[in-house]
Amino acid sequence: MTFKIIRPFIALLFLLPVVAEANDFEAALSSETAQFTFHSDSSLIGWGGAELGLGVFYNDDSDFVGQLSIMQRRQASQDMPLTLGVGVNTYLGMLDDDEQDIFAVAISGEVRYTFPGVMPMSLYFTGHYAPKITSFSDAEEILDTNLGFQIEVLPQTIAFVGLRSFKVDANNGKSHDMDDDRLHIGVRLTF
Repeated sequence: MTFKIIRPFIALLFLLPVVAEANDFEAALSSETAQFTFHSDSSLIGWGGAELGLGVFYNDDSDFVGQLSIMQRRQASQDMPLTLGVGVNTYLGMLDDDEQDIFAVAISGEVRYTFPGVMPMSLYFTGHYAPKITSFSDAEEILDTNLGFQIEVLPQTIAFVGLRSFKVDANNGKSHDMDDDRLHIGVRLTF
C-alpha cells in the first residue's frame, strides 16, 4: 500500500492546531474504525459563520480517507429546537484491498433536534452523497450517513454514540463497506 495520497491530509491534520487555533477536536471509534477530526470556524478560509472540518478516517482493512468539510447550520434555540444544515464534504484516500485511490466531492446535509436543558442533548442525522459526476480517480459513488445521539457532559465536552454507514463504490464494480452500520462512540473536546 502506498501512503502518498493521504500524506498531505495527515500533515494538515497535525499542523492545523499550530497554524490556527482549532475550536475543537473529535474522536469517533468503533471496533474496526477510527475517525479523528479538527473543527474550526470557516473564517480561516475567509468565509465566517460555517464549521470547517479536517479529518482522517481509517479502518482495520488499512483503508485511509482524508476529509475536508464545510457545514453551514443554524444554532438551536428554545423556540427552534429543530435545525438543518447544508454543506460540502471532500474525500481523498486509498482503498487497500484493490489499491484504489478515491477522490470525491459530496453534498452534505444535517437534521438535528436539540432537547433544551441544563445538560443539552441532541439527536441528529447527517448524510453525505457524492454521485458519479463528482467522484474521480477510482471512485464511482460515495454514500456516508450517520445517525447519532450526543450529550454535553461538561461545558466544553460532548460525548456521543451513533451508527455510521460509509460505502464507496469503485469503478472496478466493487462496493466497499468502509464502516458498515457499526456502533461508534466518541468525544468532542472544545479548546
